[in-house]
Amino acid sequence: MLVLMIAFTATIVLALLFFALGFVRLTGTQFEQKTAIEAAALAAARDMSNIVITNNDFGYVGLSDSAPVGAGTQAGDSYYTQVHGLNTLVGTTLLDYIIADELGVDEMKRLAQVDWQHVKTAGDQLQAELTRCTAAGQTAFDKDGLVLNPYKAAEDAYRANQVRMTGKSNYKAGSMVLNLGTIDGMVTNIKTPAGWTNSFNSGATKGGYYVAYKPVNFDGHTWVFAGVGDAMRLVDPSKFRNAATGVPWQVKTIVRAEAVQQLNDDGIVANTKSVACAQPASVFDPKPAPGALVVSFPDGPPNGPCTMAKVFDLYSSCLADGDDDSDVYMAKNGDYPVDATSSIVPDPNWPIPSDPGRQAANADKIAVYDWLKRAGTKADVASVVGMHSWPFNPPSPATVNWPPGGAAGAKPIPNGVAHIYRFNPNGTVNYQSKNCLPAPFYIVSDQQMLVESFEAISQGANSTLQVKPIDLGPPIMDSDGEVNLTTKFDLYIRDYARRPGTLKGGQHSGEPMDDPLVSYKKEAPKVAIQLTKDGTGIGTNTQVRFGGIGAKPKGPGSGDGQGSLPLILPQEDFAFYWTGSTMQLLRDPSVYKSYTPGSGLRPTYRTNGVVCDIRMRRQVQVRDETTVEIPVTDPTTGSPVVDPVTGLPTTTSSTTSTKSDVGYIGIK
Repeated sequence: MLVLMIAFTATIVLALLFFALGFVRLTGTQFEQKTAIEAAALAAARDMSNIVITNNDFGYVGLSDSAPVGAGTQAGDSYYTQVHGLNTLVGTTLLDYIIADELGVDEMKRLAQVDWQHVKTAGDQLQAELTRCTAAGQTAFDKDGLVLNPYKAAEDAYRANQVRMTGKSNYKAGSMVLNLGTIDGMVTNIKTPAGWTNSFNSGATKGGYYVAYKPVNFDGHTWVFAGVGDAMRLVDPSKFRNAATGVPWQVKTIVRAEAVQQLNDDGIVANTKSVACAQPASVFDPKPAPGALVVSFPDGPPNGPCTMAKVFDLYSSCLADGDDDSDVYMAKNGDYPVDATSSIVPDPNWPIPSDPGRQAANADKIAVYDWLKRAGTKADVASVVGMHSWPFNPPSPATVNWPPGGAAGAKPIPNGVAHIYRFNPNGTVNYQSKNCLPAPFYIVSDQQMLVESFEAISQGANSTLQVKPIDLGPPIMDSDGEVNLTTKFDLYIRDYARRPGTLKGGQHSGEPMDDPLVSYKKEAPKVAIQLTKDGTGIGTNTQVRFGGIGAKPKGPGSGDGQGSLPLILPQEDFAFYWTGSTMQLLRDPSVYKSYTPGSGLRPTYRTNGVVCDIRMRRQVQVRDETTVEIPVTDPTTGSPVVDPVTGLPTTTSSTTSTKSDVGYIGIK
C-alpha cells in the first residue's frame, strides 16, 4: 500500500512538474516574442524617423527636424542645410496664416495657403518613401547620406532579442510584416501659437500641443498633424488604425510590426504571431538664429506726404498706387554681381496671382513673410503683430555734411539708417536701428529674388534739397555743378530665402547671408567707392539697366541713370566704375556684402544673417552749370557800359543749369 501511494504521488508530482515546465516555457515564449516584436517595432520607427527626402519647395524633409549638421545635406557652397520636420512645416504654415489674419493682410494669408499646399505635397512625397520602406529589401537615406533599411532593422532587432529560454523556438524567416497607420489622440511635440488669445476647435490640442490626426480648423481651412512625438515609444496595438477618419489629408507614421515565431516541442511544430506598434520621434529644432529682416534707408527715411515710419507703412497705399508696379528678377549662375558668370534674369514666379502688376507694397509683404516663416513654429503672434506698429528710431546723428571732407558748398543731408528685426529664443521680436551707408552693397543670391520699383514713392520728402556748387566727376566733369535730392524714392528688395533647398535654392539653398550689420553690435565697415577701374579681372556689363525688360521703367527725363562718380552712383543699387568712356558694373567682391566661404555647419545657423533687405534709395538729380559773362549795355543808347574806375566794360554773370542725369548718393 505504501509503495502504491508513493508511486501514485510521484506520478502526480511528475505531472505537475511537466505542466509547470510547459507553463514556464509557454510564458517564456510569450515574453520572448513580446520583447522581440517590440524591439522590432522600435527599430523600424527609429529608421522611419531618420529618413530624409529632397523636396522642391522646402529642401530636405523628414519626420524629424535636424540642425544643418548632416553630411548628406551639403549645399552648393559646401555648407550643410537643415532638415525640416513634417509637423514643423505644418505648424509653421498654420502659425503664419494666423499672424497674417491678425494683421489683416490677405496677401500674406495667400502666401501661407500656398505653403500649406506645398507642405501637403511634401507630405505625400514623404509618405510614399516611408511606405516603400516597409517592404523587404527597400532602402532610403538619412541626413548623412547613410543607407537605412527599416525592414532589415526590424528583423535584426527581433532576432537579437530572442532570449532562447524556451528551447527550440525560432523566428520564421520572412514573416516580418511592417505597416504604417494612425492612432487617435496622440500628442505631438509642436506647441500651439504663443502670444495668441484665440483657440482651436475641441480636441485639436492638448496641454498646449497639437494632437495628431485631429483636424485643426481655422478661418475655413484645415490643418492635420502626423503622429510624431518628442521620443520614440511603444503604443497600444489595439488602437492602431489603417487610416484616420474625419480628416481631409494625413501622413500615416505609426509603425505596426508583426512576426511569426515557430515552436518545436519534441516534433510538435506550432506557430505563434506577435504584434507591436511604435511611434516615431522628432528632435525639435530651436532655430537659434532664424535670420534678420532689414529695412534700410541709406539716404534717410521718406518723411514727406508719404512717410515710412513703421513696418506697416511698407504695405500702405503710398506703395500700392497704380504706378507702383515692380520688376521682379532673380540671379542666375551664381551670386550677382560678384560671380563672373552671374547675371540677372526675369523671375517668372510671382507668388500673388491677384496682383499681376506686382505692386511694391505686395513685394514688401512677400519679404516680411519670408522672414517670418524662417522662425518656424516659435514666432510669438502678439510680438510679430506689434512690431509692425513700432516706430522707426531716427538715425543718430540725423544729418551729415555732404559732400564729405568739408568741401565748399557742403550741406547737411539726411543720415542713413537701417532698422533690424530679429527673433529672440522665445519667439518674440527684438528691434534695433543702426546708422548705415550706401556701401557696401548687398549681392543678389543665386536663384533668389530681386525686386526693383522705380519711383515707388513720389512724395517721400516735403521739398527738394539742393547742394551747390559741387565738383562732379565723370561722365559730367563739372567743377561747378548742382545736385538736388528729389522727393522720389526707388525701392529694392533682396530676398535670400524665397526659394529654400538645394533643388531650387541655388548655391546657398535659400539660407540667410552673413552681414556684420545684423550679426554684431559693431557697424558695418566703410567701403571706398573708386572713381575709375582698369577692369583687370573684373567682369563688366554694358547695360546699366537689366535690359529694360520689366514693367516699371525709370522715370521720364532721367537720362541713362549714369550719375556722376564718385559722389553720385548710377540709378541701380550696385557699384559702378568709369572706364574713361562708359559706366561699367563693378564686380569687385570687396564692395559687396556676400556669403562667407566655408563648409560644414553654416555660420548663420547660430548667428543671425540677413533673410530679406528692403531698401529705399532717394533719387538725386545731377545738373551741370555753365556761367558766362554778359556785357551790360545802356538801355537807351545800346552802348556798352564802362566801369568809371577801371575803364573796362561792365559785365554780369549768367548761370544756366541743364538737367543731365539721375542717380544715388555714392559716398557720405
